Amino acid sequence: MKKQEFRPDRFRNDTLGKLLLTKKQRQTVLRWTLYSLVCLIGLIVQDVVMSRVSVFGGTTDLVPALIFAVCVLQGGESSCIFALTASVIYQFSGSAPGPYSIVLITFLSVIAAIFRQGYLRKGFSSLMLCCTVGLFLYELAIFGIGVFLGYTMGARFPVFLITAALTLVVLPVVYPILLSIGKIGGETWKE
Repeated sequence: MKKQEFRPDRFRNDTLGKLLLTKKQRQTVLRWTLYSLVCLIGLIVQDVVMSRVSVFGGTTDLVPALIFAVCVLQGGESSCIFALTASVIYQFSGSAPGPYSIVLITFLSVIAAIFRQGYLRKGFSSLMLCCTVGLFLYELAIFGIGVFLGYTMGARFPVFLITAALTLVVLPVVYPILLSIGKIGGETWKE
């Protein structure tokens, strides 16, 4: 007869082992944390640097573009909570045009992600197409709400289009960063 039929569990002294997260779950947490940091850095760059650069009255709108890009890269299923959380943080940062931007960013980014996941292949051109459409719809909606609430005039419509165009010029710069972050933990979406 044996003394012990079962071996006792090994005692783990590290704090990550006590969290009871698998390696894949830790990588997923790391990926979404890095995406959040990129959006936070985009918010800081937008408020500190890019808000001082103006071309014909328009400037960039980095945070919505980054949220759109992350959502389109990750697909609709896993990015809807990120879009909602990031847009709420964007609103509470004081940089968003109003509380309606929470609904606009969340809705448009999830729709863009679902459209791309359903109809387009994963790649730079599909990301740019979805982000372009999403960003122009976002700027048009912000303009329409601004005119309705009396915050802006109809004559400032070209400024909103310039803002969307300038933001799309910046998006290819951050694409390789977002793509490399998206590869942490493996692909979430198989085509």
